[in-house]
Amino acid sequence: MAALQDSLALLPSPSEAPGFRLVRSTTAVYSVRLWGPLAPNWSGHFALGLSQAGIDILRGVARQDSAGQWVADFLVAPTPGSPDLATVDFLDLALREPSADPPPVSLTHYMLDGAPDQGSTLYLDVRGPDRVGFLGGLLSTLAEVLLTPRDMTIMTRDGEAFDCFWLKTVEGRVPSDEDRRALAQRLDALLVRG
Repeated sequence: MAALQDSLALLPSPSEAPGFRLVRSTTAVYSVRLWGPLAPNWSGHFALGLSQAGIDILRGVARQDSAGQWVADFLVAPTPGSPDLATVDFLDLALREPSADPPPVSLTHYMLDGAPDQGSTLYLDVRGPDRVGFLGGLLSTLAEVLLTPRDMTIMTRDGEAFDCFWLKTVEGRVPSDEDRRALAQRLDALLVRG
């Protein structure tokens, strides 16, 4: 799919077919907007596809509505050797299984909050040294325990990633206490001790 090029056009309704739009924000930073009914692990595929192409995610937000439609906006920057962003099919990155394994992730902090009796999602807040591939590796870790974000906020500042996720199971259920323990065990293994 070709990107929508008119930066003044309103974003299509999320109920329409999946799509994306690329808008140049500055000389080195672009906004990538995605929308539509996307598969549960689209964000992991998208983040890993970007990292494999050498495209860094600086900030982002994504939210799924009750009908299963996604609206996402990511601020991205190419790194040396990455392709011209105008030639990248960002929707294809979200739909296609990545061709390589995710990079390892290191965390300096994480917090899990919520339980099945306290809300409809499991909240995860993480911090760690930012680099190209951080988000993709983290989303792959979530997928290993069959959890996926339904809402996320991604931010980097001074070389550190600050990411928040509201998680459900890939089937759309509220994560159980067992799911929470499995995730905590994976995240503990990623913590940098020091």
